[in-house]
Amino acid sequence: MGRERTRRWLYILLVIVPCLIGSVWIVRWQDEQLQRQQVEETRMFANIHKNDLDRFLAETTARLETLALVISKHTDIKENIHDVVKQIEKQDVRFERISFFSESTSSAMRLAEATKQPMFTDDETATIVTPIIDERTKRAIGFLVATLRTDYIKQRMKIIYPQASFRLYDEKGNELFSANDLRASKETVVVHLNQAPWLIEANVPSVANKQRMQAALPHVFTFIVAMHMVWLFIQYSLLKRRTMMERMETEAQKLELVGTLAASTAHEIRNPLAGIKGFIQLLSEKHKDNESQLYFSVIQNEITRINDIVNEFLILGKPTTQKFETCDLNDIVLSIHPIIESQAHLHNIMYTLQCARVSLPIRCCKDHLKQVVLNLVKNAIEAMSSGGQLTLSLAKQDGWAILSVSDTGNGIPKHVKDKLFQPFVTSKQMGTGLGLVVCKRIVDMHEGTIDIHSIENKGTTITVRLPLQ
Repeated sequence: MGRERTRRWLYILLVIVPCLIGSVWIVRWQDEQLQRQQVEETRMFANIHKNDLDRFLAETTARLETLALVISKHTDIKENIHDVVKQIEKQDVRFERISFFSESTSSAMRLAEATKQPMFTDDETATIVTPIIDERTKRAIGFLVATLRTDYIKQRMKIIYPQASFRLYDEKGNELFSANDLRASKETVVVHLNQAPWLIEANVPSVANKQRMQAALPHVFTFIVAMHMVWLFIQYSLLKRRTMMERMETEAQKLELVGTLAASTAHEIRNPLAGIKGFIQLLSEKHKDNESQLYFSVIQNEITRINDIVNEFLILGKPTTQKFETCDLNDIVLSIHPIIESQAHLHNIMYTLQCARVSLPIRCCKDHLKQVVLNLVKNAIEAMSSGGQLTLSLAKQDGWAILSVSDTGNGIPKHVKDKLFQPFVTSKQMGTGLGLVVCKRIVDMHEGTIDIHSIENKGTTITVRLPLQ
């Protein structure tokens, strides 16, 4: 019940809460993206309107300048100028009204006279003042004042983008006209015309909720799926870790059981063994015939084997107080070198010892480390039933003393590799399955590590790492 409750809270904290926060963030991010697209789209259409309006004003100004030039060259037109402008006013849909003034009556006229260029008025109307320049005197002899039809301009702009919402302002900020009343919005886009001191203000439409949700939904769905995949991976990792912990607890319980049995029965087993061993020695002295001696030797060997198993059980039991001292690993291995050499020679095996060129001081129990080396060498020799190469090497590496035992034997079968350090697991017919377990227990007591690399039918290398002092 407690584990299920913890799992539920983990799901809320690791999936539900991140999904909610992530979904809100994605919706806001997507809204910003859509709003940015709306701004760019609005700016694009505003520039289209601006270019069209510039073209329109350029053509209109050119028409007025042409008319002013014709009037200045033909004196007969000057007499009927009012009729001429009225006729043009009716023919050209761009003009709402065209007037002729013989003298300047406004600041726009005076500025046009001074610059000899068409000027736009600032009286809240779309009006162009064009001076009529006498070619001989280079002076203004009159002015054409044309008021543009704003409804015609507005209609041109609606043809380009019917949903456009914008206003047209003059240089003083006076509104000349608006199309599709500006809708409420957080942003506007402003572009300035080239042909006139006017500007277009376009409103950026807000993103609709439906559009926002349609754009964000795929990203939200993907994010939710990703979070659940992460959750499943976490669940898998936790389950794998729990399984590993339960397996380790099971192995620890096995070792504890073996240790308890060993500690409680060691003396009861050793005492009868000592008695049996003594009587067998007496009988062997009494019966000297070959057949009896053969039987006695078999009994002696089996008693010795039983005693070795009891000793291994004791090591697997609860750790006892050990006397640790600083020793050189080179010296420990050299002290048992004759034993290893004789065993290798007995089994027709080439044996090589490679000591480190530097000292390898470690805090250890010498007898236990000797047992580790002898156990590993024994396994290597037994793996080379037809002879081979046994190599024992020592080295120093990054604060560690490295002990390697390599052989060219049969290797370790795949089905045994993953269970090597479990009690009673062995690939040998006469093995107890405790040798490597004892070695690992001793190495762990010395805060070291033991690794095995084996290839079937090629050989095995066992590496022990112990911290240097």
